[in-house]
Amino acid sequence: MSAIAMVMGDLTQSLTHATHALNLADESGHARTRLAAAINIAQIMERRGDTETAKRHLNYAVEHAKENTHLLRAAWDSWANLLITSGRHDEARAAFGTYAKIVSKDPLLRPHWDAITELCSQARLSQAEGDWTGATDLLDQALQLSRTFDDHTWTRRIASNRARCLALSGHISPAILGVPEWADGPIDPESLGHFYGALAAIESVQGQTDRAAVHFRRATRIALGLGNAALSHDLRYGVALTSTGPCDPDLRTVRRDEPSHLDSAVALLELAGHPHILGREAFALLQETRCADAVALVATGPAGPRIVAADGWTEPAALAAVAAAKADDLVTLGQHRDETWQILATPRPGLDERCSLANIRKLLATARTLDQYRRDEKQRAALWPAESLDSDPESIWVSELSAELLTTARRIALSPVAVLLTGETGTGKEMLARAIHRASDRASRPFVPFNCTAVPREMLDSQLFGYRKGAFTGAEAAFPGVIRAAAMGTLFLDEIAEIGLDVQPKLLRFLDNYEIHPIGESQPVKVDVRIVAATNGHLEQLVADGRFREDLFYRLNVVRLRIPALRERREEIPPLVQHYLRKVGDEQHKGYLTLSDEALEYLLLYSWPGNIRQLANEVRRIVALAQPDATITPHHLSPEILASRRTVPASGEPEIRVRLDQPLPAAVELLEQMMVRRALERARGRVEEASRLLGISRKGLFLKRRRWGLRKAS
Repeated sequence: MSAIAMVMGDLTQSLTHATHALNLADESGHARTRLAAAINIAQIMERRGDTETAKRHLNYAVEHAKENTHLLRAAWDSWANLLITSGRHDEARAAFGTYAKIVSKDPLLRPHWDAITELCSQARLSQAEGDWTGATDLLDQALQLSRTFDDHTWTRRIASNRARCLALSGHISPAILGVPEWADGPIDPESLGHFYGALAAIESVQGQTDRAAVHFRRATRIALGLGNAALSHDLRYGVALTSTGPCDPDLRTVRRDEPSHLDSAVALLELAGHPHILGREAFALLQETRCADAVALVATGPAGPRIVAADGWTEPAALAAVAAAKADDLVTLGQHRDETWQILATPRPGLDERCSLANIRKLLATARTLDQYRRDEKQRAALWPAESLDSDPESIWVSELSAELLTTARRIALSPVAVLLTGETGTGKEMLARAIHRASDRASRPFVPFNCTAVPREMLDSQLFGYRKGAFTGAEAAFPGVIRAAAMGTLFLDEIAEIGLDVQPKLLRFLDNYEIHPIGESQPVKVDVRIVAATNGHLEQLVADGRFREDLFYRLNVVRLRIPALRERREEIPPLVQHYLRKVGDEQHKGYLTLSDEALEYLLLYSWPGNIRQLANEVRRIVALAQPDATITPHHLSPEILASRRTVPASGEPEIRVRLDQPLPAAVELLEQMMVRRALERARGRVEEASRLLGISRKGLFLKRRRWGLRKAS
């Protein structure tokens, strides 16, 4: 947890976890954990600029890690970085020498993160000494390693640093080409700091001092927000702007150069998941656009509000303005640990200034919405880690039964044997057949699905095996048949139990020697096709009743896979519902639809006699009836689904269940919130109408909404 928090840039949380690990290691006597925690704490303190604490923990690690090569290497690497930050370059080089001796004693023990960090640390020393070419060479090696191991975090940081070193060594074009491009996010904030530092270096070398200053200040604001003194220290290597003063990251003294507002907008979107950094960036943007007479960045925790930065107000005046502000005047940026971060700005009277301020507010709201969407997706993926069958988004398999079935299907895919799929209608037999085809050596050849009930029985022979032109009345052109259409590929025969006794011998002959005899042809035709058959019936009973040939049954039943009904794999219902909500919502332009916990509970407990097909159709119906960007509640569901969990007739109006083992005030507040939300939804956001439905005054409704933070109508 400490390492994850460190990668995500939350050094305070990282230190909390590492200290807790250290205490637990002391309590349990686990020496290796104590060493690892000490090294983590040293790395955190080095980044925060507390060299004495870092030195104390590293001394302990170096002294006690002698039997553990991996931890000893990590300790010496951290020691070298501490010396670099302290400006003791000769000692850092000696530390790398010790590091190299440790590696040479145990060359087999070389985890990739050690190799990457070693190269990056040596490159950091070269940058500190102004050896940009040497730093570039080391970062080239580190970049190759990070890409080999698909380490996205290190790849981003190394690519940015490499571009920066290329620019400072005079290689502008390669530097520009080397700047990493990120189409989506989120990106960890430290990587963004390196990225904007690279842009500042390139623009500084090109003489674009104003733009370089903007990007340098953004990088240093990120470092300031992270509390990462080492990053702030490294950003100054080789950037001439630092000696002239315009790059002070202090929010109270930002020089108002003309920025690239497009870059600023992108920065807000990228930093949305980190309110304490987003706030500093938004504050700076409000200053640079000159759209506000006064602006304050405030963080409110259990002890009350504190002013992080203010412009146009003194700190006491800013606190007074925040206390007097209406809820809608404060732009909420998010929660960082136990504090809520917000921006308060008073617009200038001009139209352009007011429009600029409104646009910045919209950008911040969009950034928060995008970040929430990303978090929801991560949470859904963590709770319901759906595995799609190869690239087929329609098939999602997360249950243990399905995972075993999928493993077996992929195992037998390379064999040419016939496969029989059984299971209820709508369970996904064709999806599994397609997965078998994609995993086989016939994947580049046709996959032809054919439902044996799709044509009249008397036409089944001609549809399967084909016919010659003029073979019978109406045969005006030759037809190859679906078997020949699937030549060298896979033929999926659905509802195989419906094939009549007159066609079964011809199918058996084909399965035995891969020969078909088209109607009207004098000679049989050889066709290489893999057969996957499916049925929702009981073929054994049909064999016993004399309606299905026993020899054909055994020929089809070489490998038999039963697909369980959806009620037997309920773990797949949430990801399937989410998948169809997104897909159908996009098709019908319904925006971002979400599912309430209560509605999901109904869907989870329903028996789904029609399986996945019924579930997909239910979601299509829900989406068609839902408002754009709505939350799906039980009243959106079909009557039969609602009735499956009810003991009284459904009224059509959503209901709420209240637990009886909770304090009365909590239960009453929950009931009030739900009724207020529903009334606003029924009134389409009209406050006066909603207050009438609730039987309370408009002022009473306003106060309740303000207390709960319900700013939107629904």
